[in-house]
Amino acid sequence: SETSGSVAVTPARRGGDWYDGGQYREMYMHTWTAQTGRVKEGWRDASNSIGKCNATIFIIENTDVVSEAVKKEKIAEVRGVRAFWYHAMLDYFGNVPLVTAYQETDKELPQNSSRQQVFDWLVQEVKEIAPDCPASTVYGKFTKGSAYTLLAKLLLNAEAWGVTYTGDAYDEVIDNCDIVLGMDYILEPVWKNNFDLDNHNSKEAIFAISFSKTDTENPNSLVNDVLHYKDQLALGGNFSANNGISAQPDYVKLFDPEDPRYEGSFLIGKMYNRITGEIIMTDHGYELDHTVDITMLPGTEFDGTPWGAVNQHDGARCFKWTFAQDLVSAMENDFHIFRLADVYLMKAEATIRSGGSGTEAAQWVNEVRQRGYGTSENNYETVDLEDILLERRLELAWEGWSRQDDIRFDKFETGMWSASNCERATGEHLKLFPISQDAWQTNPNLVQNPGYPVFSE
Repeated sequence: SETSGSVAVTPARRGGDWYDGGQYREMYMHTWTAQTGRVKEGWRDASNSIGKCNATIFIIENTDVVSEAVKKEKIAEVRGVRAFWYHAMLDYFGNVPLVTAYQETDKELPQNSSRQQVFDWLVQEVKEIAPDCPASTVYGKFTKGSAYTLLAKLLLNAEAWGVTYTGDAYDEVIDNCDIVLGMDYILEPVWKNNFDLDNHNSKEAIFAISFSKTDTENPNSLVNDVLHYKDQLALGGNFSANNGISAQPDYVKLFDPEDPRYEGSFLIGKMYNRITGEIIMTDHGYELDHTVDITMLPGTEFDGTPWGAVNQHDGARCFKWTFAQDLVSAMENDFHIFRLADVYLMKAEATIRSGGSGTEAAQWVNEVRQRGYGTSENNYETVDLEDILLERRLELAWEGWSRQDDIRFDKFETGMWSASNCERATGEHLKLFPISQDAWQTNPNLVQNPGYPVFSE
């Protein structure tokens, strides 16, 4: 989401790291194909997760070791997790198989359902399970709050997805946001609390993935993808980062340096050895200086494209989640898929899109903005959609929403690394990824999304 959107980019590094056949170039420049590695991984991960949910529902339905009341809540919770993954499939791929039953034997290979069919089923599914989900006070599970937040997201994106809804989608977004705002969640008084090592204590988290530094399977390994090989000399810990992802420069420049979310989101500037106090040098003999700007090195272009290599140290890095001083590989921080701040901003957006006043919407934006700045001095008197998009970018950087937001706000065709001269491909079909070649080879009943080459042997 973030590399095809406006937040992140994975540039090829001087020396050859992170070119990887051009798949990261394809994500930034929107030239992906059914063979692009990240596209195939996205389909695989979502499909596998849906399959596991179906199997889990089957097991719960057929057990006799818990009461019917417990069964009902557990099944609703797993159906909610499955709905989240179908939301991801709907957003990324659109026309996907709709499989809601576990098949032990004689598995039938499903065909695509249309995006409209998946959307209709998903809205009804979430409405049906919401009353039976665990209470909003339960952390780390798909709760009532998760359900109503997901429903708001589905309806908020309906127009951008090109699907129809029989009700008033934007009014119902507001209604669902109000349900969540009436629950026990609060905006954490300190913004950074949502990303600290003990962020499981956050009262803002609605739907969270729990992690531990002792995880050996599916750990939170963000640190490995975003930091430089030698950043641990400045930050502490004993991790081995891979120097991959940086922030798109023009995105970073949206931030007011006086906004605490600027330094709270990005690692910028020269890195000094925390023991010796000396500036750290890269293996290429440069100071380890995480510049906001990322500069292509002339003469390093790959495969006849404008995509070239950059210096190892270039680029602001993700610094949103606190890195523990004893960090080795697995991070302790949880990841909050849904946060209350997002709900406030969705309500503001739906207010404007439904014809409401900018003054009314401003109160919801200001709840988030004032908490971020720590003062009301930067509050709005009125807002429009551009103001709301900006606040979403300031508040939700790195949290996985930029592609979806960029499409909804009609910003998807313009990357935020203008100095790269790597213009993005354009076309309405690019608002959906192609269906994975691997998926088709497993299931030849799948039909490729419009605008992409049809599947062939």
